[in-house]
Amino acid sequence: MDMNTDANILIVDDEQDTLFALKRYLRLEPYTTHFAKSAEQALETCDTINIAVVVTDLRMPGMSGKELLDALQERHPLIVRIIISGTEDIGMIIDSINSGVIFRFIPKPMEPERMKAIIRDAIAFYRMQLEHREMSALAEKQNRYLTQINDELRLMTTRLQDSEQRFRAMNDAAFDPIFLLDAAGRIVYANVAAETIFGYTRKEFLSLLVGDLMTPENIKAGIIEKLLTSLNTAPKELEIDCLKKDGTNVNIGISVNTAKILSVPHIIMIARDNTLRAQEEKSRLELEKVQKTLESQIERRLLQRHVPITLEGASISHFMLSSGHLNGDFSDFIVYEQQLADILLGDVMGHGILSALVGSGMKSLYLRTIARKSFRTTVPELQEIVTDLHRECIHDLLDIEIYATMLFFRLDLKHKRLSMIDCGHTSTIHVHAADGTCSLLKGSNLPIGMVEEQDFACVDVAIEHGDTIVIYSDGITEAQLPDRSFFGEDRLIELVTRHQKACTDDILLAIRQELSSATGGTTFEDDASCIVIRIS
Repeated sequence: MDMNTDANILIVDDEQDTLFALKRYLRLEPYTTHFAKSAEQALETCDTINIAVVVTDLRMPGMSGKELLDALQERHPLIVRIIISGTEDIGMIIDSINSGVIFRFIPKPMEPERMKAIIRDAIAFYRMQLEHREMSALAEKQNRYLTQINDELRLMTTRLQDSEQRFRAMNDAAFDPIFLLDAAGRIVYANVAAETIFGYTRKEFLSLLVGDLMTPENIKAGIIEKLLTSLNTAPKELEIDCLKKDGTNVNIGISVNTAKILSVPHIIMIARDNTLRAQEEKSRLELEKVQKTLESQIERRLLQRHVPITLEGASISHFMLSSGHLNGDFSDFIVYEQQLADILLGDVMGHGILSALVGSGMKSLYLRTIARKSFRTTVPELQEIVTDLHRECIHDLLDIEIYATMLFFRLDLKHKRLSMIDCGHTSTIHVHAADGTCSLLKGSNLPIGMVEEQDFACVDVAIEHGDTIVIYSDGITEAQLPDRSFFGEDRLIELVTRHQKACTDDILLAIRQELSSATGGTTFEDDASCIVIRIS
């Protein structure tokens, strides 16, 4: 059965020609298509018709597409929201994607088949939300039923407590030691598991008091009194060291409750051997240690590269503060000659091995693209390299639905120029030595892997002796402070400007110290990367 059948799709655009073209594109699709010329009309339609997906233009007179989607998120949260817009709105689009306001972004000019595929994905996501809601309701109903069953089981347990014989038969099959104590603390029953762990026979147990199983330290601490008062108080849980028959210690977790056997109050004591639990915890900690070591090696060997020492005319310092997990930050340095080098800094969406592999693959692809052009007498232009890299990887990234913010940075020290292609990355800080002012370098391209077609715009900037360039990841500016605010770009700019005359290593040290002081820690939720360049 086609899951798209009977779905209602709403297209919103203030241009009649655009609506007419979309109606023609989608006329053979299995879902029902509705159209609105304004955001206000779209809201009225959503209030009266069960709409599954809304596709809206971003720029409209009156209420904008962004305001429409914000209203839909509040009034109809299940509706899947899609934006159509040009790349001039990249900042607003990326913020909307990160905050979950929109499901997908369709760039202008629209490609009909790509748009149809995105709408079909949106309908599937809408169906999944409905199924999740239905399953949640079913789970709630089942939980109520289980609660009723548990109440009935508790009633049945109370009845079973009136029969000592049934009690003995049931507990002899238990894996944990179970004891039955009278009001004086005498052991009147012990199951098979108690014999196995403590080493006493059942007949020997019947001649013992519960205190005979305790260490002198337990007795001094009043553990016996705590157990015996369980007859008149709520159940207790204790963790103590007990003595086996051979005199060795065993760490036991004890749960106590009360029951009436032949109308006489007794204490039920269940003892759990903590030795196995301790071994499991030790194994878990060792596994976590091995995993962190492996992730650290992957970051160090695959994702990060040492700063080049052969570059003339600039000093470079670099750090990457790991969050303790693979978070997708990567960097690389490609030195063509003593005064010409490329710098890559990127951050792959998501976490884990997949993000690390994508980051490592992007680095390798950049080098492979350069290698294919190595027969030339001149170094290929940055724009040409990035265009070829995008062409090689875009379809794979779209298939696995992952993207990476990237900064491609060329440092030409001979001609005192830097070139930059910014694909959704954080701004680059440029401190001018001549007058001490600071400017932000920012490009206009979307992250690699977000759209199939892009024209990569290169930003060229003149650099002078003493200038300072700072490249960083959002792990720094979005590091969370104790009051849940962010470290922020303004704080970083002020810090770099204040230390502009310091060497690159000292600037990095100042950034690390300020991060630790402001956040109150040395690790963060995301990897924090920073590269400082001083033109010399």
